[in-house]
Amino acid sequence: MTMAIDTLLRRAEHEALSRISLDGEVLDLGGDKRSTYRKFLKGDANYTIVNLDPESSPDIAHDLEQSLPVAAQSFDAVLLINVLEHIFNYQQLLEESRRVLKPGGKIVIVVPFMFPVHPSPHDYWRFTSEALARVLADIGFQDITSTPLGSGVFAARYVALDRLMPGAIRLIGCYTFRYIALALDALFTATARALGKKYDPADYALGYMIVAKR
Repeated sequence: MTMAIDTLLRRAEHEALSRISLDGEVLDLGGDKRSTYRKFLKGDANYTIVNLDPESSPDIAHDLEQSLPVAAQSFDAVLLINVLEHIFNYQQLLEESRRVLKPGGKIVIVVPFMFPVHPSPHDYWRFTSEALARVLADIGFQDITSTPLGSGVFAARYVALDRLMPGAIRLIGCYTFRYIALALDALFTATARALGKKYDPADYALGYMIVAKR
């Protein structure tokens, strides 16, 4: 049995999601019954999973490239966790997400940025937080906040190399190299600020979490 190794991006996602609280009916677009991210979310929620892959054990089997078979204003929140980069018609999916949300309902989006291509079955896009905020605002979402995921340039370089390593080396790196990368980022950031250098770790984000309200 192969041991699953969480990436630095996945760990950063989980930390960010642990600060989110969702209640009521939540539509998990592209979700999977086997996914672990839901356990990090706070609140009292009932999740409905929409996915075309039968192995994800969806509650609704559906292609996210098409309009959602869901009534308007029927959900309190929508999740798009590591999904949007795989959807070519991403703007339509965001518009549909707003349609199915109740007034004041929340959308939570996580996307990769400085991360290797990972087809599932396709990988179309990389979004900056500014681009996603603009798209969401144009659709009509409000109170948009963005959280960069990652610690800086060393973490970004580590992630780029990690995927190339044999499984045994990746496992060792999970408990050694990644913490060295995190420590170097902290040191580099502190040094840059002390010297007055223009450096922001967010410029090397592994991904972003975007939260907005209908």
